[in-house]
Amino acid sequence: MKQILLLAAALTSATLSFSQSQSIDFENISIAQDTFRDGRDSTLIFTSDDFEFPVLYDTSFNYWASGFAMSTMRDTSDGTFQNLYIAYVSDIGSENIYTTANLGSGDISFRKTTFSFEQWRLWNSLEIANTTYAYKSMLNGDAFAKKFGGASGNDPDYFFVRIYGTSISQVDSIDFYLADFRFEDNNEDYIIDDWTEVNLSALPVNATEISFKLFSSDTGAFGINTPLFFSLDNIEYSFVGGFNDVNRNEFEAHSDGTRIQLNDRSKATFSVYDVQGRLIHSFQDFSGSSFNIEPKNQLLIITRETAEGVSVKKLVH
Repeated sequence: MKQILLLAAALTSATLSFSQSQSIDFENISIAQDTFRDGRDSTLIFTSDDFEFPVLYDTSFNYWASGFAMSTMRDTSDGTFQNLYIAYVSDIGSENIYTTANLGSGDISFRKTTFSFEQWRLWNSLEIANTTYAYKSMLNGDAFAKKFGGASGNDPDYFFVRIYGTSISQVDSIDFYLADFRFEDNNEDYIIDDWTEVNLSALPVNATEISFKLFSSDTGAFGINTPLFFSLDNIEYSFVGGFNDVNRNEFEAHSDGTRIQLNDRSKATFSVYDVQGRLIHSFQDFSGSSFNIEPKNQLLIITRETAEGVSVKKLVH
């Protein structure tokens, strides 16, 4: 796990500290090169950075039924169902441990079972890729699933993953397309063919469970025909610490895309930070209207400090 020095942001009675990035990268998993672990050794949970990644191997019928397998496999030539564990990426020759997710039995998730309000977690990003099996199935079609785009190339096919973040009080999600053939110009159609970074900043603060659900245009009587697999690596998050004096009752603040509306007329000191912990703006005794922050399309953390303590609000502006 990569750990980078904390940046400190000082308030008058409480201190918030921001870590730039920490990573769930699976490098602690014991696994040889060009192999995989899918639970057939009786493993039920893999743990990386104190997060639990469940896996289920059906010993009755001897197959990987669901969950997260760990892989160092590198053969991207075999696109059949006998080759389930390999990410279809350009740097497959490197010695890298990653996880491949199997959603054949439904949605799956990884989670952290314990956490502390002394530090709040902000989800930053993850790297995702199609598996070789899914990629070549969508590219060429196979006995179970269609070629994306169809014979003419005009079929508006798609394959996307919905990523949910769940905290104690909130659930939110983002969508990422692993393949998209809905464009009017067929030259814009694509199937993801390398590790691709997905921004997770819209997920709830302190989400302790990240879940995945797959959607496809290619469905039949038994559900989705497209192979229900993808690979993950380098799941990044940051900590905001120093909340021992924080009042977690949120004040009213939201962004309309142009300005930040702050409906609070109390005598307070307000501070606005970016996700790296840099102080962007600070002011006192706010009159209750609105203010502007540049640039747009960024995650902000707003703190409100009074004699009673500190409240915190995260928003995307």
